[in-house]
Amino acid sequence: MFPFQTVETLAGWWVVLIASVRDVQTMVDVDENPFDEKDSIFEQKQPLKKDTFTPETIFHRDDEIELYINALQDVVVGHAPNNVFVYGPTGVGKTAVTKWVRDKLQEKADSQDVPLTVLGPINCRNYKSSYALVTSLVNEFRSPDNQLPDSGYSTDRVFEFLYEEIEAVGGNVLIILDEIDNIPPDARNDFLYELPRAEANENTPISEAKIGLIGISNDLKFVDVLEPKVKSTLGEREIKFGPYNANELHDILEYYADIAFWDGVLEDDIVPLAAAFSAQERGDVRQGLRILEKAGEYARMEDANTVTEEHTRRATDTIEKDEILDYFEQDLSSQQALTYLATTLAFIEPKHEAATKRIYNLYSSIAESSGRRVKSERKIYEFLDQLSMQGLVRSAEKNLGRKGGRKYVYEVTDDPADIIDAALQSSYSNAVPSNVNEILNHYLEDEATDFEPPDESSEEQQVLWRFV
Repeated sequence: MFPFQTVETLAGWWVVLIASVRDVQTMVDVDENPFDEKDSIFEQKQPLKKDTFTPETIFHRDDEIELYINALQDVVVGHAPNNVFVYGPTGVGKTAVTKWVRDKLQEKADSQDVPLTVLGPINCRNYKSSYALVTSLVNEFRSPDNQLPDSGYSTDRVFEFLYEEIEAVGGNVLIILDEIDNIPPDARNDFLYELPRAEANENTPISEAKIGLIGISNDLKFVDVLEPKVKSTLGEREIKFGPYNANELHDILEYYADIAFWDGVLEDDIVPLAAAFSAQERGDVRQGLRILEKAGEYARMEDANTVTEEHTRRATDTIEKDEILDYFEQDLSSQQALTYLATTLAFIEPKHEAATKRIYNLYSSIAESSGRRVKSERKIYEFLDQLSMQGLVRSAEKNLGRKGGRKYVYEVTDDPADIIDAALQSSYSNAVPSNVNEILNHYLEDEATDFEPPDESSEEQQVLWRFV
């Protein structure tokens, strides 16, 4: 029997049960402090938060560093700096290597009395307009009591301010822009073509200073969509960072784990397991660090003395879902995110393939229903290519047989249920159709459905999804 008072009705029993459980849950000694004095798992957590930690050792990037040194060697021997385009997926060392090379270059220039000013890396994702980005660059040169305001000038005038500051500094000026694919399209020409060539432009006040630009991008095909003249200027030197393999990730994660965890806390198979999972996914160091941090937190929550394989496997499941939410909130542009959601919806539709045309129809519907701008169908090909390069979707080419021609059919690489769940938790929740769970259940259960696929020949969206 349950240790609760007798009741006459089932509903009454539940009322008593709930009240009794509530009483048990509130039996806390309010005079006792619940916080531990010492962390028994982590010696220091900052190394696991890679963007805020500068390692003393860089692993498995010797070739990329050599290319970087060769591209920037001109600065220390008196020549004008080259423009460098650095690209590769997230978490493969682009920013860490760039910062290390930057510091070594500045150190060498100072010792040689070579005039050099380096700005950045400045993350373009943090600026929603070209005006905001240029203003931030101007303010990097200026003292705190002479900062440009957030508004009040034309963009052209703010660029003039920037050129004036560069000329006042003189010498070599190297500007490092991270995630340059987030520069607004209408400003890319100004930043990636006009800025590096400003000293050759008679309409700018620059005569003595020499400008070099380092552009970093997670989008491997970003340079392909640029105007030819911009591509030629930016691509004077290109450095590609590929994903790490499991052995390389093991070396890197072991380095960070030795710093972050107390001795003897990690079981022997934890780092290899985190490395193997990360290599299987995308070869991403950040993912491996997140797994280690989350596994350690699970162990700490249980007051365990060691981090076990079970903690690590639980962490990988959690990290996968958290990362999908990060795609929507941090990693993808708004148009990429809408395309990602549309591809997921097309993928789970009953009796229908996720072909490009269908994805575009869904993309248009969710963009309109959520009050966002609808891009052309041609742009969808670019967005899908970008998602494919990031490992979020993959495509298969299908021959149309007697009809002639070919088409591409897409699928998402993560669990559609996890993607939809993340979208519902994100700022794109208003773009998700109201009946998404109903159709998702048909997909998950692999059951016959009464839904009819939409007619691709119709100009209007057939009612399969309910957009609000």
